Amino acid sequence: MTGVHESSGHCPLCDGSMESGKATVSFLLNGTVVVIKEVPAEVCGDCQEPFMTGVATDKIMAILSRFGPLSAEILVMTYPTIETTVVEAV
Repeated sequence: MTGVHESSGHCPLCDGSMESGKATVSFLLNGTVVVIKEVPAEVCGDCQEPFMTGVATDKIMAILSRFGPLSAEILVMTYPTIETTVVEAV
């Protein structure tokens, strides 16, 4: 889901073709499942495994590090609005 892959345009898992797209990714944060939709990623056309871009990973990690204890078991956000969601929630 995350990580560095060669810029060969091939999936490091199945060797399928990588395409720019969007993905839904999930994280476990202090006992809360955080689901983030519409994350920029390279997605394999064969196995559908997403690999988040470095910029998206950095932005998500910076936002998630601001969260303290959450009272929800599941939190769902959309990537383009993630920054405003956190500001409003804090």
